[in-house]
Amino acid sequence: MAEPLPSYHGCFGCGRDNPIGVALHLEWDGEKVTAPFVPKDVYAGFEGVIHGGIVCTLLDEAMWWALAVKERKCTVTAEMKIRFHRPVSTEGEYRVEGWVKDHPRKRIYVAAAQILDGEGRICAQCEARFVALPDEEWSRFLEGLNDPSFFLQGNE
Repeated sequence: MAEPLPSYHGCFGCGRDNPIGVALHLEWDGEKVTAPFVPKDVYAGFEGVIHGGIVCTLLDEAMWWALAVKERKCTVTAEMKIRFHRPVSTEGEYRVEGWVKDHPRKRIYVAAAQILDGEGRICAQCEARFVALPDEEWSRFLEGLNDPSFFLQGNE
């Protein structure tokens, strides 16, 4: 059973109090982070199609949270490779998924993500490298959550 993840105040990706953000309601299923995404017209690059930068944001957010849950680290994105398979339209509902793939070096992590349409077809997929920030950033992250209890209970 998937567990809801908290949101980080003001975050464009997950912040539920950010009036212009995508406000993803992320969950952890023990393997990956998932979230439904219902696009808004304001995210369009041109009429009817979500801007590629928003698609990148969704993928990045899912990977970042997967790393936070699995590794208990704050990270920053160092490199992303994205493949767009089909447009994410302003109509319909989508599912964003992110997971940790590898930890090839001390401060480097590799994660992957995808966006699926309502029929389960891949719209976009991504693999990225993240760099871990100093450990004290984890405490700062916890302080900014609307509810840090998920992380304080030792969930993984």
